[in-house]
Amino acid sequence: MAGLLLAATAVMAQPAPVKNATKAVFTLTTFKADGQLLASSHGVFVDANGTALSDWSSFEGAASAVVIDATGKRFDVDYMIGANEIYDVAKFHVNGKTNGATIATTGAPEGATVYLLGYSVKKPEISTTKIDKVETFMDKYHYYIIKSVLPDNTQSCPLVNDAGQVLGFVQHSQYTTDNHATDAMYINDMQVTGLSFNDPVLRRTNIPTQIPDDKEQARVALMLSTQTVDSAKYTKMVDMIVEKFPDLPDGYTALAQRHLNANDFAAVDRVMETAIKNVPEKDVAYFSYARLIYQKEVYKSGIPYPAWSLDKAFEQAQKAYEVNPQPLYQHLQAQILYSKEKYQDAHDQFMALTKSDLRNPELFYEAAQCKKRLNGTHEEVIELLDSAISCFKKPYTPEAAPYFYARAGELNDKGEYRKAVADYNQYDTLMQGRHPADFYYVREQSEVKGRLYQQALIDIEIATRLAPTISLYWAEKGNLLLRLKEPKAALESAEKSIALEPEYSDAYLIKGLAQIQLGDKKAGLETLNKANELGNEQAPALIEKYK
Repeated sequence: MAGLLLAATAVMAQPAPVKNATKAVFTLTTFKADGQLLASSHGVFVDANGTALSDWSSFEGAASAVVIDATGKRFDVDYMIGANEIYDVAKFHVNGKTNGATIATTGAPEGATVYLLGYSVKKPEISTTKIDKVETFMDKYHYYIIKSVLPDNTQSCPLVNDAGQVLGFVQHSQYTTDNHATDAMYINDMQVTGLSFNDPVLRRTNIPTQIPDDKEQARVALMLSTQTVDSAKYTKMVDMIVEKFPDLPDGYTALAQRHLNANDFAAVDRVMETAIKNVPEKDVAYFSYARLIYQKEVYKSGIPYPAWSLDKAFEQAQKAYEVNPQPLYQHLQAQILYSKEKYQDAHDQFMALTKSDLRNPELFYEAAQCKKRLNGTHEEVIELLDSAISCFKKPYTPEAAPYFYARAGELNDKGEYRKAVADYNQYDTLMQGRHPADFYYVREQSEVKGRLYQQALIDIEIATRLAPTISLYWAEKGNLLLRLKEPKAALESAEKSIALEPEYSDAYLIKGLAQIQLGDKKAGLETLNKANELGNEQAPALIEKYK
């Protein structure tokens, strides 16, 4: 009551700037994705262009938000500018002209009397209160503590000084009777950069983040958002980038990619034709267009779109190179040639690029794939894969891992099983053991052929542990246990395989051999006959052997 009494006695002493500042106060309402009310609060405009300050907690989980100013005018919140979860503050923007208050550049001292501005369309309530304590953070900002009792409906309403300048806004404590306010200057100093799009706090609202004013920062934002932002928010962000930077090719490419993902190829055409018309970097636009067409023709070839072909993709890549002769554009041409099954032409272009500034392991790997298609020798293919690996310096990084894996497969096909295992082991080390079950099965196959049986047993056991429902792995484990003279364990593995896939002939073959090794020849022959009935090609000879 003391706080309210103080407010009542101070009504007559309100300076004109304080009364004028009430025009900047607004109500904030946020909504969930289904349109249900999420939270209600207040805030204050700090300029005439829609910049606003309020609390962060109202925005967490919000899909949309609106504010209503002191005249009753409604504004949609169009983007976030910054937020801090610890201080529960946020800076955002609405679409429209607003009545803004001035931010105080000098903090209020302890014991100072300040004004609390309530919200009302008709007659805003202005009350006075005292700053009981001031703390400093980040060397220049103020954190105000107020012990007076304040009305419950003043959450995020601004505190102003005699000049009507905003010091902060009221935040009611959840744990004590105290109230506090974070320096409005701290909130207003928040700025967007490309890294803001990876901010874990801003990612917890579905209201889009402001696009940076700097083009390079906008590019960073776009790159980060591809993997970290949900699809609806990403879509809004891309639209905002295209609108803000109509001469930036990245926005058009992202927008076209979105249409490509939705199989709206005509929309891709429209977007990229606009990009080619508007952006000064014509080569980048042509290249992006070529790559989009290439993606569709390679990965979505089953969806007809007569206007596109690999030839058109190649034509756009050529245009890019004619505008700006970059090796990157030739690389895409080579990839298109490979997809057109022109393997010799693709091989020659990949190899020519290894002598350019673009030289990288991928080029040697792609040349190796061409050589395989051209029925080149294993030696020729391995030599190219050796060159791919030689692009990396020791100690190797995870980026080298795919090339060790590719060379391991080629060495295995050549019959150099132990060398293949060595490459699989290097791959395993670089990937720090993060593999699906099929990797352990593949390596086990090379280990068995290289007579590295104990290593093979460890790998196939890992495979069965990672994928216990795949009958192939249990059958392979049983087969390996037979080699190691462990018929009882082999029988158990074969039975697990059969339980998973009752018509799997190899499992019956292994079970039959295990039964015979355990001395039950009659049961073993019956099981081998079952394998034979299921079409196992090895069964007849084994039946004849043990009959």
